[in-house]
Amino acid sequence: MDDATQALPLPDMEPQAITVDQYHACAPEKFELWEGYLFCGPKYPEERHRLLRLLLVNVGLLEAVKLVPKERWLEALERVYG
Repeated sequence: MDDATQALPLPDMEPQAITVDQYHACAPEKFELWEGYLFCGPKYPEERHRLLRLLLVNVGLLEAVKLVPKERWLEALERVYG
């Protein structure tokens, strides 16, 4: 995790406000599509991870989990945490 991402609070259940400094540290200057991926291709996910964490902090986990069926979350949790 890079310094810009570490400056963000961890996403919580409820939405949290972000500061202008956090926005500038984690949001890309402009959106670009590279071979079907935002920003750099799949080998360089750092910018996407920073943006995702920024959005998760701002939206909150309770709203984020509503975007995907429960079964997918359970499968992802099992794959990551065993």
